[in-house]
Amino acid sequence: MALQSQEPRTTARRTTSKGGSTPTKLMLAAGLVVVIGLGALAVWRFGFGGGQGMMGSGAKVAVADPSKAPGAGADGKTSPTGPTAQPRAGPTSLEMGQPAGSGSTLVPVPGGNAGSLMSPGNPALENPTSPNAPVSPVPGAMPQPNGQPMQPGTTTGPAAGNGVPSETREMVEAANRSMASNKLVEARTLLNKALFDRRLPAEERRALRSQIAAINETLVFGPGVAAGDPLTDTYVIQSGDSLVTLTRKQGLPVDWRFIQRINKIVRPEALRVGQKIKIVRAPFHAIVHKSDFRVDLYMGDPPSSGATTGPDGQDSSWTYIRSFPVGLGESNGTPEGLFVVRPKSKLVNPRWVNPRTGEVFEAENLKNPIGEHWLGLDGAEEATKKFAAYGMHGTIDPASVGKSMSMGCVRLLSDDIATVYEMLTERISTVKIIR
Repeated sequence: MALQSQEPRTTARRTTSKGGSTPTKLMLAAGLVVVIGLGALAVWRFGFGGGQGMMGSGAKVAVADPSKAPGAGADGKTSPTGPTAQPRAGPTSLEMGQPAGSGSTLVPVPGGNAGSLMSPGNPALENPTSPNAPVSPVPGAMPQPNGQPMQPGTTTGPAAGNGVPSETREMVEAANRSMASNKLVEARTLLNKALFDRRLPAEERRALRSQIAAINETLVFGPGVAAGDPLTDTYVIQSGDSLVTLTRKQGLPVDWRFIQRINKIVRPEALRVGQKIKIVRAPFHAIVHKSDFRVDLYMGDPPSSGATTGPDGQDSSWTYIRSFPVGLGESNGTPEGLFVVRPKSKLVNPRWVNPRTGEVFEAENLKNPIGEHWLGLDGAEEATKKFAAYGMHGTIDPASVGKSMSMGCVRLLSDDIATVYEMLTERISTVKIIR
């Protein structure tokens, strides 16, 4: 029996007389003339007559969100059995907190948008799947981490002044010129130096972070490899390679799923011998800003004891990549200091026991408060070695991100923690938590 909505629609009966009805023919002909006339007027007005047109200044271009790459977040690890206060060794924090947005989004940037810096043109990038074809961003708009295009033509705070030191303003202007010349790596380097200026107002630093993150949507999260980029490289698939084995063989400081993500590989098992893919050579590090409920991701060598730090706590040799919103511990319960990702602590779909109530959440329990990903943290300095069972993980309550509602761990939205899980490496990646 067909559903009511699926029943055939009744159609109007047509005249089937031999010659048809002359008045009816005349009416149809007149209607056709009107339609053609209106169509011609629309083409003249909006396509050729000085109007906006179909791709006028208000048009937006959809940009794929790299956080939705197929296969992100899958892992073969299983949860341990038996009651424990840690996931397979795990967390002791009940993560129920507040959101600063949904999906993989950059922390909002008050007081600045990526202006003339974000007019990418056609930077020369190597396409790993087709060595002879250049990879170009969407013309006229550079994607932000939240997937929205940054429109060219406006000027950022640093470029416009607003009390910004002259040498920093000159660096931003030079970055504008580099972007105009399709030199994305050079533009990022200049903006990263400007970001290190302690005299720069906080709102201008936020604007710069947004601009650098937008560039990194191409340089880091896109499949192309830019000439002269010290952070990425090209690898040619050899016989017997898989993403897992080549990540280990090459000593790449990321999870194999990150290589899958940035290369937009749908079927990792279908790699071809001779296929070129993009890899990353430098490890990622995280800085959690408690006052802003934000975590910044950087690339660079692990920090040394004598390294100079910038206004956001970054090492002088690091390159800013992008930011994510976070949730933190209630009553200032998230400890501050330097940590490192604990060995054998990266878990997917972990089992967890609430240390306050003893309630057990098995691996497949959709009510498990810590979500699908967990990264444990070990103290990396004397002041933080006393802290145990802290980590970074997801949440089943997106509204908690941006608030202090946990027992101390750092919470992220589901898509965001999946990306961070892939970026941070055990024993190598550091996590600095600052006020």
